[in-house]
Amino acid sequence: MSTGSPFYSTAGITPDALSPRKEICNYFSAYPVYSLAWSRREDRNSMFRMALSSFLEEPANKVQVIQLSPHHDPQHMPERPDFGVVGEVNVDYPLTKLLWHPPSNGYAQPDLLAGTGDSLRLWECEQTSESAELGLTKTNMRLRAKMTTRADYSEPITSFDWNQVDPRLIITSSIDTTCTVWDIETQQAKTQLIAHDREVFDVSFVAGSQDIFASAGADGSIRMFDLRSLDHSTILYEAPAAVAPSSSDPSLGDAAYYSENAGVPSARLASLTPPLLRLSCNALDPNYIATFALDSHRVSVIDVRSPGTAVVQLVGHQAPIHAISWSPTSPSQLCSAGADSRVLVWDIQQALTTRQHQQRQALAAAAQAKQLSRLTAAGKSDFSDALQSPKSPSSAGSGAQTSNAIQAAAQAAAAQALVQQPTNVAPSLTYAARLPVNSLAWHQNSPEWISIGFGNTIQTLRL
Repeated sequence: MSTGSPFYSTAGITPDALSPRKEICNYFSAYPVYSLAWSRREDRNSMFRMALSSFLEEPANKVQVIQLSPHHDPQHMPERPDFGVVGEVNVDYPLTKLLWHPPSNGYAQPDLLAGTGDSLRLWECEQTSESAELGLTKTNMRLRAKMTTRADYSEPITSFDWNQVDPRLIITSSIDTTCTVWDIETQQAKTQLIAHDREVFDVSFVAGSQDIFASAGADGSIRMFDLRSLDHSTILYEAPAAVAPSSSDPSLGDAAYYSENAGVPSARLASLTPPLLRLSCNALDPNYIATFALDSHRVSVIDVRSPGTAVVQLVGHQAPIHAISWSPTSPSQLCSAGADSRVLVWDIQQALTTRQHQQRQALAAAAQAKQLSRLTAAGKSDFSDALQSPKSPSSAGSGAQTSNAIQAAAQAAAAQALVQQPTNVAPSLTYAARLPVNSLAWHQNSPEWISIGFGNTIQTLRL
């Protein structure tokens, strides 16, 4: 993804022995991998540490902590691993998401790792003096808590987010249509609410807030909530309905099928609102949320100040998208990955600037149309007086004003329609993996690095 030298120095930022020294670093797992999460600490022993989980159908899954080896090969030799396993625990079911404890003034000791699947789990990860592979030292992973809303059975948790402002709070989403806010210190649920009409697939706190969060679900909507006032929510976005074949014929693969006798498309079509699978709140600007729908090749960017429509669409994938993430340091950059084995980096700054200019033009056109409408109304009043007074002016001026008002109204409507259409953006960087990419994680402290997971491989790419 970068055209620079495969060797670089980070002297003065991180210890050179613990920093990547090439464009691509690899880790090869014994299991298919899914969830990824970079450590958020800045200390030298945690800077290039990552958690990952396996994806196996049988109840024999793993959660691993891997770390960049101080002896990793500076040459580009893709068959040799650069990361080694320093910790590992067993879980029954695959985890839907992993996150490390957010950065804070006083780092939690030991470090905390959270994961969701059949429940919300917290592990304490503490480095030991015992040697591990590739010149690393082992990390002890101790289960600190396992939290569920029911003692006997809990609906699968689809995703979660760790509050950056108040790290005591974690919010989870579930297929039972609910979102739950947890206090990890008391290990109790603080609040649970029905967030959607169907399954909730993702949830995220808005940047800079400990109360406002957004969720996406199978009903095709993004909704925003405020923990201080849960009696109502705001529907920010609803995925456009698509046309699907009638469920009465399961053999159909297209949007329409042909009848046996007439040989023409059947009219038995159903309107389908595609589920929104993931959302990502901008890490720096609370106004923007990125999302994508089931089987979609496009990422939609929503502006919470203009609910109802996407302001930007990212067009470049050739197969369904699997993961998205905003840059931790740039409010206009984000990354996406999908089934086309492509990792795309986007910059939407120019598109947002263009859209702001269009909005200003639309407002100006609307104001002009409103003013001409008032003048026309006044002119019609004068013409009415002229019918009763032969000495009054001709109606020619009134007709010209009416024509100008109609033209201005049409221009204002066209400008407003343009604003309602999303701006398409092409990717600025592209990387092709060997297999469909299932997950990605953007390094919080070294944002020139993005990790992706495909098959049994984790690759860390330098932008």
